[in-house]
Amino acid sequence: MRYLKWCFTLLALSLAGLSSLPAQAGIVMSGTRVVYPAQQREVSVKLTNDDGKFPRLVQAWIDTGDEKLSAEKSNVPFILTPPVFRVEPGKSQVMRMVYTKEPLATDKETLFWLNVLEVPPKVGSEEDNQLRFAFRLRTKLFFRPANLAMKPENARGKLEWSLVKVAGGQALQVRNPTPYYISFQSVALAIGDKQIKSDDYTMVAPGGVQHFSLKNVPATPGAGTHVEFSIVDDYGAFVPLTAPLKS
Repeated sequence: MRYLKWCFTLLALSLAGLSSLPAQAGIVMSGTRVVYPAQQREVSVKLTNDDGKFPRLVQAWIDTGDEKLSAEKSNVPFILTPPVFRVEPGKSQVMRMVYTKEPLATDKETLFWLNVLEVPPKVGSEEDNQLRFAFRLRTKLFFRPANLAMKPENARGKLEWSLVKVAGGQALQVRNPTPYYISFQSVALAIGDKQIKSDDYTMVAPGGVQHFSLKNVPATPGAGTHVEFSIVDDYGAFVPLTAPLKS
């Protein structure tokens, strides 16, 4: 299983002098998202301290999308065990995630966010001035009901693409008629041998619509114009795909 480092939000905890600690994150997770099948009793999430020298203190919690909400105020139908733990250099910790059975949608996925806050230890005497940083990471957690209308690998082919006018130009519009969240790694309009790439990287919700802005699109793109895009699957892999434009 490949290991991917997440992108971290850097939060300064103290700005009092210099530190012997590296100002970088050490926690690594297998995968870039978590899928929780409703029929499973629990899901495990493995975190590894990739720093060979320093331990890490970790706090984990789940929220519904408000990244400013603290762990103490988060109200979600999951229990994380343990919520706070120490990971020694080069060691791992497995967290257990248990769904507490509060009602959620049964005909589509529900999106939550898993937060992991890591703090490096204080090194040296209490009098030493140190620059210490906390690193917070957020990754998508998809709660997936049983017996959905289609398999997730079939959903990507159901997306409906069209070219629409928006303020300032044109955009690709995607409609998602499936019960799954679909995340995009890249989106481009292909006109002959030319690609017009969008700078927008986002996801589209079940039953939702999303727009991807484009620059310098011809007024009449011509026959054969299509969409080339890449989605992120359950394992964090990029899957390249093409799709026609709806007239």
